Amino acid sequence: MRRRALAGVVLAGVLCLCGCGGAIQPDELSRSIQSLESSAAEGALLAHDVARDRTKATFVRAHARELGETVDHEAEKLNDADAEAGVAATKVRAIDLADRISAALGRIQIAPGSETEGRAAEETLSGLSQRAGQLTEGL
Repeated sequence: MRRRALAGVVLAGVLCLCGCGGAIQPDELSRSIQSLESSAAEGALLAHDVARDRTKATFVRAHARELGETVDHEAEKLNDADAEAGVAATKVRAIDLADRISAALGRIQIAPGSETEGRAAEETLSGLSQRAGQLTEGL
């Protein structure tokens, strides 16, 4: 009797899990890309301050790391999500954007006192933020 009850509970749990998830929906993908856009824009502001030597290295490192972790988490979620044909190409482009945003944030995290790296990262992150915005327009 106990085995049947246990088997019933296990079966119910499996059925519940099978019904969860599914392919990523356009609105979910859009929110994820908007998060990337926001992180890139915030990173560009941070890089702007680095380029003008207007911030402390410890703040730059901590904030760039935090933004990078947010971007990496979004990339992981996107990579793990299934996508139907209508959004699959956009999902791949979003993952690529996340990778490039993370790399640019890494530049200022590694060299928070370099005005040259700050200018390069600011330009890169501004462009990537704009691309993310354009990517959401197509959804």
